[in-house]
Amino acid sequence: MNPILLDDVWQRKGISVIWDNPVLAKLVKDNRAISLREFFSYYENSWPDDEMPFINNDLLLVAGLDAALDTLEAQNAEEWVTQEVYKRIYDFQNWAEGQYALVFWMSKQDRWKEHLENNRYTWLCDGKDRGKEIELGSGIWNGAQLSVRRIESDGRWIGLFLDRIS
Repeated sequence: MNPILLDDVWQRKGISVIWDNPVLAKLVKDNRAISLREFFSYYENSWPDDEMPFINNDLLLVAGLDAALDTLEAQNAEEWVTQEVYKRIYDFQNWAEGQYALVFWMSKQDRWKEHLENNRYTWLCDGKDRGKEIELGSGIWNGAQLSVRRIESDGRWIGLFLDRIS
């Protein structure tokens, strides 16, 4: 298991997943999250930073990945994240050059399952495949999943962070 992240570096760089509503509420107080559709559109338009609503000038908050996953069967969801979402995450990272954080706003922590023995994170499906696990961590962070760190705040597990996909 990697060291737990206790500071807020995830708000300035890297790729994170956050599900803690009080933390997210503070972030979006005077700002807004973008939809997954908008995130895909920004990719198609080569990341037009003058249009993207960064929070505190360095965090792009994306909502809707969990809802999109829930519309797909487990196998299709895993393939879609690996092929479509990861491609955009990796491209964003290369465009951002470590200057911006990409944060996915997910629903609940209890949909994530931590596998301490091999530092894997899986997502529990809903809908038709309710309870089935998919390799969402490897889909989002690819092979760098082994370097993912838990984010904790005030003694609560609030999310997952990776500084950089290699």
